[in-house]
Amino acid sequence: MASSRTFWTKNFILLFGGNALLFMVYNMQVPVLPLYGKSLGMSASQIGLFVGTIMFAAMVVRLFSGRLLQYFQKKTLLIAAVLLYLIASVCYPLFTAFAVLILFRLLNGIGHGLGTTYFATAAADELPFDRLGEGMGYFGVSSMLTASLAPLIALPIAQKISFNAFFITCILILAVAFSLLIFITPKPQPAAVKKQPQVTGLWQRFLPQALLIFCLGLIMSGVLSYIALFAEIRQVHGTAWFFFTSAVVGVALRPVVGNLFDQRGPFFVLVPSVICLIISLVLMCVLHSQWQLILAGLFFGAADGAIFPTVQSWVLKKAGNTQRESATGLFLNCYDFGMGSGAFLLGKIIDFTSYAAMFQVLLGLTVIYLFLTLYYARQKA
Repeated sequence: MASSRTFWTKNFILLFGGNALLFMVYNMQVPVLPLYGKSLGMSASQIGLFVGTIMFAAMVVRLFSGRLLQYFQKKTLLIAAVLLYLIASVCYPLFTAFAVLILFRLLNGIGHGLGTTYFATAAADELPFDRLGEGMGYFGVSSMLTASLAPLIALPIAQKISFNAFFITCILILAVAFSLLIFITPKPQPAAVKKQPQVTGLWQRFLPQALLIFCLGLIMSGVLSYIALFAEIRQVHGTAWFFFTSAVVGVALRPVVGNLFDQRGPFFVLVPSVICLIISLVLMCVLHSQWQLILAGLFFGAADGAIFPTVQSWVLKKAGNTQRESATGLFLNCYDFGMGSGAFLLGKIIDFTSYAAMFQVLLGLTVIYLFLTLYYARQKA
């Protein structure tokens, strides 16, 4: 029987707000920093390095996520995450040398690694165990909602006003996030975390989840990086509607799939979600009209809004209190590695073949992903 205790506690609400604002700034940076780099005279490869350095730094810092709790409270680490974001946002417009900007992007990446790890695990600490999936589904809305709104706010400010105005906006948002985190009441850390500096057998224990989330990142990277260019080649307009539709559907579904996860387990959610992803990619492969693009966005949003939070909740539930940070670091690193390597490898496929061929490869990978999901479902049964 599900717990009747509400998870909308003071701490959970403050974490929800802080996470939303941090992800707002991250998603505002994604479309604007390449434009800023270009305005400074960076080459395409330099822009790629400037933008992508954040992922490298985040992956490295997550390797120490469990060990950091030996010395610091989660509240302290979350405040440090926001402050590192804040320092980077202040310094981006003040320095134009490429090497210096990379340094501040690395600081930004450390903040991103801390934030993505400890916001999720701190939120999980506030949830009743039997409502973990539902609670994390609601918590995921905070980042998904800002992902859809951030470009609509960031691009007009940067393009129609100035880059300085954009960075000032980021600073103000981060100042609000900082003020929210100050009021969080720290929770006592489990004794096992203090006694166990290293988590043994992490890969062996979480291999199914790590493999599933890596493959998801690989597939997502191809869609998110190249759907706009592919639609342009096919002379289909309205790519913004693809992203808007997928974001709205994803936000709407997250609480629902969280409930289903708690009641029926991960595979009850994962199998139909992967089928939705296959339908979306079929529509992309035959793309010739705007209605196909919007319908593809609908199915893509259903898949994205269900698979990621379900695997994340599965990891958190399996990890328990003592391994949450290390397991979450592994989970996020596998996803980021899939995203980063996928964009590069799939880009190479495009160089040697075509956009259409790349989307066909993605469709094939997603069919394999379905069989992999069914295999793990059968093993669990």
